[in-house]
Amino acid sequence: MKQKNKIPKGFLKCQFHTHAIGDILDHISHTPEELIDEAKKLGYNVLSITSHRTVIFTKELESYAKKKGILLIPGIEFEINGKHILGINIDKKIEKIKTFKELERYKSTNKNCLIIAAHPFFPGSMTLKEDLIENIKLFDAIEYSFCYTSTKNYNKKAVILARKEKTPMISTADCHDLKNLDISYTLIKSQKNTIKIIDTIKKSSFSNKKIKLITTPISYFKIGKIIAKQEIKNLIKKLFK
Repeated sequence: MKQKNKIPKGFLKCQFHTHAIGDILDHISHTPEELIDEAKKLGYNVLSITSHRTVIFTKELESYAKKKGILLIPGIEFEINGKHILGINIDKKIEKIKTFKELERYKSTNKNCLIIAAHPFFPGSMTLKEDLIENIKLFDAIEYSFCYTSTKNYNKKAVILARKEKTPMISTADCHDLKNLDISYTLIKSQKNTIKIIDTIKKSSFSNKKIKLITTPISYFKIGKIIAKQEIKNLIKKLFK
């Protein structure tokens, strides 16, 4: 894992896990446009808005991002058996997927989609754990989550699996708050084209030099602050629903 620094020539700064207003599961304060604006400020070339259970990508948002110099790729954080999975370069049909067999069929007719295991070995019922191991061939990449410290890192098991299966890893911010958009991201050596970016990822392995994970440990205090802030937002959403 590399610390944040100047982007090497030929690499794209990419963020593949973000949330915005329109998210069905979590209360988010910023609009998709505000997210795109912040991504522009931070020098991102590629962005995917992966709201829970719903694809909020539109041609209008795509055009808005393009004017900011950002390639916006359709995304979602969908669920199978309550387990979170990222879908990149997908369509709204993915919202209806409920089983791994359905995901297999979806991938067979959507060859250019990218399926990423989201924070797979973290605590909680929403992470894939053994389901990832049993269905590893359905996943094109594994997420390296920002949410770890120098002494506790639930990404370690994901790293072991990625090495064993020669599966690429993608570091993300899982951004629910604009302040955290740059907390962790991925650099990819590719042309600024959706198909080429996804093809580069799919043809990579854990140690491939075309993918650089830009991520560093954060403090327990910061992790607690991020989680607590989102829980409070979600509680307020429920109370005033």
